[in-house]
Amino acid sequence: MSLDVQVHTDLPIIETHQHISERDKTDRTFGWGGNHIENVLSAMASNHVVTAILQPLGGASDPVAVHRYIAENAKRYPGHIFGIASLNIKEHGEERTVLELESCVRELGFVGIKLHGFSHGFSPNSPLGRVYFETANRLGVPLMGCVGAHGMPFTNPGLYADMALEYPNLKIIFAHLDYPIAETAVSLAMRAPNIYLSSSLSIPAYLRLALEKCGAEKIMLASEDSDSITAEIAKFAAIGATDAELEQMLYKTPIEVFNLHGRVAQNPPTAEMISMKRQAGFVVS
Repeated sequence: MSLDVQVHTDLPIIETHQHISERDKTDRTFGWGGNHIENVLSAMASNHVVTAILQPLGGASDPVAVHRYIAENAKRYPGHIFGIASLNIKEHGEERTVLELESCVRELGFVGIKLHGFSHGFSPNSPLGRVYFETANRLGVPLMGCVGAHGMPFTNPGLYADMALEYPNLKIIFAHLDYPIAETAVSLAMRAPNIYLSSSLSIPAYLRLALEKCGAEKIMLASEDSDSITAEIAKFAAIGATDAELEQMLYKTPIEVFNLHGRVAQNPPTAEMISMKRQAGFVVS
């Protein structure tokens, strides 16, 4: 007996939320690991994903080194790989954090900044959180922030409401759309023109709600790691979206949000099919 789930489409797909692992290490927050560039490229090739935006895990031991690794692969696979910068201001200090975020965007060509409230342990509307908003706004790149049940109270989407009003020109992406915050996240995205939604941890019912209430221009694919890409795309196939809506969510919206016009690859990368060696979500030693 076998089970084989495959994505069949000619639609170019952009994956907006992919964590890249450190070699021979597991994440200090989640215990995840094993998602390396070869796994990402393999999943992209088998799921018609033309571009993936990579970022460190929230508990990476050396996020600066991960940033450099992402940049190396962006050069090696132009148009296929882009980066989002993320590091913990409580570990690295405000000055070093801002300098690193600036370096990633200005020198390495990264296309966003991540505020990981759960792993980093602070609210987005706190003085520490404000540093990320101010830096992203000044650099002209979107800010991705974790919302969801997994990191309360720091991942309450309501904490982003005032910040979205204070920074009206800053695109804010909610990472995750799960119970019990999905309806609140959708409500905020309906009312704030600069708040966007992504599919990670969601179910088709919430994704369908987001589509009905906010429109395809506010929704993007987010898979967390390469093992999840096929299942995440399947959610979009299950919500009754039109072909035009699917193209908007899976391709056009991320191009607009991350300013990728003319920069993404036209076809998926060519890569060997590689499975991640995992057991219950953790790396097998």
